[in-house]
Amino acid sequence: MYLDFFGFKRKPFENTTEREFFFESDSHKEAYSRVSYVIDEKKPLSVITGAYGTGKTFVLKSIETDYSKKGYVFSFVSNPGVDELGILKLIAHNLVSYKLPDNKADLLILIEKFLKDTHRDGKYCVVIIDEAQSITSESVFEELRMLLNYQINSKPLLTLILSGQSELSDRISSNKQLIQRVFLSYDIRPFDKNETRSYVIHRLKISGRDDIFEEECFDTLYDLSGGIPRWINNIASMALLTAFSKGVKKINSDIIKEAYAGIKGEV
Repeated sequence: MYLDFFGFKRKPFENTTEREFFFESDSHKEAYSRVSYVIDEKKPLSVITGAYGTGKTFVLKSIETDYSKKGYVFSFVSNPGVDELGILKLIAHNLVSYKLPDNKADLLILIEKFLKDTHRDGKYCVVIIDEAQSITSESVFEELRMLLNYQINSKPLLTLILSGQSELSDRISSNKQLIQRVFLSYDIRPFDKNETRSYVIHRLKISGRDDIFEEECFDTLYDLSGGIPRWINNIASMALLTAFSKGVKKINSDIIKEAYAGIKGEV
């Protein structure tokens, strides 16, 4: 709607996980580095946490994109709120292209065979469970832990990454067997003021213009969003739409505030 008006090649503030939009704040860079180390060293389990909208999925999708090019095989599960059989089916569905068995034992045999075949091909499997705080059953966590027992010559056949909102840490800490398998954990923090400014400009540049937002906007945008990327995207996107509807080519703090009020239902 507003692409031609502002001269954009694409929408700059969509909540997508396209690799080129990935912004490496200090915290996001550290999360990427830590998960990469766990995968490179074939460690069993890593846990990534953070508040809703801080970019956990974006970090993990960027890793999946980058490491898939290196020959790693991924199973990325986005909706893990199922029972233990369901979680195994979701993992297996992303690994194999044929019909899955309904029997748990047969499903485990299939997963083990795939992992061993992948190992013989010189590749390695990574299982990512996103939104893991939505797992309601301890038996699901136990099933995931048991997957870490698949080995050849004492070498693991997969790395498991659990990602979720901050309460996930407490869930895992209360599971004595699972917490012992965690090699590394990290909590992603929101952007600071400078990172908020750099993030907005980064996305604008990729989209074709970086001179839309007046300098005064960035502190306002930080104050209203708390430095949370998803909120920054929502407010900035609404600000562009608001400016377009007014026929204004530049965005100032008043437009940012008006956009925020519209999102919050205050206008």
